[in-house]
Amino acid sequence: MKFKINNLEWSIDYLGENDKKLNGTDWITFGLTECVTQTITIRTGMSERLTRETVIHELCHAFLFSTGNQGSDGYTSEQLCNFFGSWADEIMKIADAFLNEAPDKN
Repeated sequence: MKFKINNLEWSIDYLGENDKKLNGTDWITFGLTECVTQTITIRTGMSERLTRETVIHELCHAFLFSTGNQGSDGYTSEQLCNFFGSWADEIMKIADAFLNEAPDKN
């Protein structure tokens, strides 16, 4: 699925749970946001709840990058609340569209 954030085109798709991109020798990842290529990858095989949380989490990374807010780990609770208050509707809209149209969610 393709979508835009602040005029940047992004794509989000599933990737098999056994793919090397999501698995290392001593680590696994549920999702991956790559800002350089503007792609989000979501692991298959997770529960519906974990998949939804992962999609929302990765979309937050994409929104932070696309709105010039990535790079600081020292956000205050007020800054995070302001960010989510500004972008939550759009994040949830994209998450719902992706989760509802994906042919093989898990």
